[in-house]
Formats: sequence, structure tokens, C-alpha cells
Amino acid sequence: MFKIIEATAQDTDRWRSLRRDGIAHYPDAFLLTLAQHDASDPASDAARLESGGKFIAFDGTTPVGLIGLNAYGSPNMRHRAEIGPLYVIPEAQGTPAAMQLLQAAVDHATAKGIWQLDLTVNEANTRAIAFYKRDGFLQYGRLPNVVIGPDGPEHDLMMLRTLPQATPSFFP
Repeated sequence: MFKIIEATAQDTDRWRSLRRDGIAHYPDAFLLTLAQHDASDPASDAARLESGGKFIAFDGTTPVGLIGLNAYGSPNMRHRAEIGPLYVIPEAQGTPAAMQLLQAAVDHATAKGIWQLDLTVNEANTRAIAFYKRDGFLQYGRLPNVVIGPDGPEHDLMMLRTLPQATPSFFP
């Protein structure tokens, strides 16, 4: 069992360290490059963490993973939020860490009245796609040429999950 906390500005260094590790290990899974990450302003990350919906998993005192839940700001889109990033260090992959992080994001969304979760995932990341499908996410589209990687254009799959507790009657 991992300890999951909602990150605040005081967790900025942990968040940035985990995200940097994720970019280094899985550059295709992140939109930022290492250079872009390293050049980014920590104060911007601190502000995003303070806005809520960002979680860090710990194994004892060691941070092992992170997830972001990014609510849409428009009043007519307040029922939706985007999942991302989700990263677990290689040593904790295959453990319940990723599922516990995702559940923390789902619980947070539920508490906020959000009933649709969206995400995009690199179509070459079959492990992540299988993970999301096991959790009830459905693929609904493909977004070509999301980034131009070292081997050329990379494509993302668009996925969503409807949370049943708040589904309005007009939603099929």
C-alpha cells in the first residue's frame, strides 16, 4: 500500500523531480523535453500544484509516482477534467502505485462533481493503453502528429471514462 497525498506548493521539488525522471525514462510519454522541463519556472509548477488535483505516491518517505487531474475552466465544461501526467518510477511499476494514483484522481473528480475524465496517450505506449482500458477508459479517437519526435511524427489516442455516480440523464 502506498501513501497518496494531494500535492501543494511545498511539494514542487518532488513533483519536478518525478516529472523529470519520467521524461528521462519515457520521453514519448511527455510533451516536454528534458531541456524544456529544466528551463521551466518552478513557480509555475508551484501554482499548478496549489490549484489542486495533483497527487504524489510515496513508498515510505520515497516519492514513487505522480498524477495530475486538470479541470477545464469553462462553466459549460465543468463536468470534465483531463488526466495527466501519470508516472510511476520503474522500481514501482507493476505495483498498485499507478492504480492508487488514478483512484485518488477519480475520487477527487467525484468530490468536485466531475463525471467525465479525458486523456491522451501515445499510441505506441501499449502498456499505458492497457492500464487505462482495464480501468474503464474507452478509446474514442486518434490525434495524429501530436509531436515530432526523434523518429518523426508521433500520434496519440484519445480516451475517456464516464464516472457513473453523476452521469446526468441526458448522457447516453
